[in-house]
Amino acid sequence: MNIRHLLVGAALSSALTLSITPSAFAQDAKAPAQAPASSGPQYREFILGDAKAPVTIIEYASLTCSHCAHFHQTAYGDLKKNYIDTGKVRFVFRDFPLDGLATAGAVIARCAPGDRGLKLIDMMFKNQDTWIRSEKPLEPLKGYALLAGMSSDDVEACLKNEAIIKTVREVQNTGSNLYKIQATPTFFVDDEKVEGDPGYEALAKKIDEKIKDKK
Repeated sequence: MNIRHLLVGAALSSALTLSITPSAFAQDAKAPAQAPASSGPQYREFILGDAKAPVTIIEYASLTCSHCAHFHQTAYGDLKKNYIDTGKVRFVFRDFPLDGLATAGAVIARCAPGDRGLKLIDMMFKNQDTWIRSEKPLEPLKGYALLAGMSSDDVEACLKNEAIIKTVREVQNTGSNLYKIQATPTFFVDDEKVEGDPGYEALAKKIDEKIKDKK
């Protein structure tokens, strides 16, 4: 990422940063405590798969991380088809934004209606080279949000949604302080920490071992 985008990210980060008190989000994929009911979208966990799946995978990722994008472009599809959709894995995606652009993308995705948040995350990863290199990177992000059923006004309101921004930061702080996350992506395959993009084959091997151990 060049200096111009770093400056854009820094400006966005400054605009989106709030004073955060870390809170303990359980590694077992329980949802974070919700803010009091208010108008507009509310933060919710991104979870796929059977709640009774024998293995839970939690991914901490940044939308501007190239290794995270590589995982989602090359391994995630097979993981979903062979393990999540078949009831073997419960998958949880958590934000660990490395800069202001990643924070903006994370917040927009959390505002997406219905079950479209993870689909929006997937779209951002698949098109990462396009939007992070854009002269105005928020514009393609807004375009992806429109495809996910949001209006321009929805996106503008979302980027000012302090409750969602705060919770994204809390999740990141908990990952850093409690789980000692230092790089993205970082995965937890049940209680086993895996740093970096393991690739599909290595991840599948770990899942199979976990399932075998539980029989």
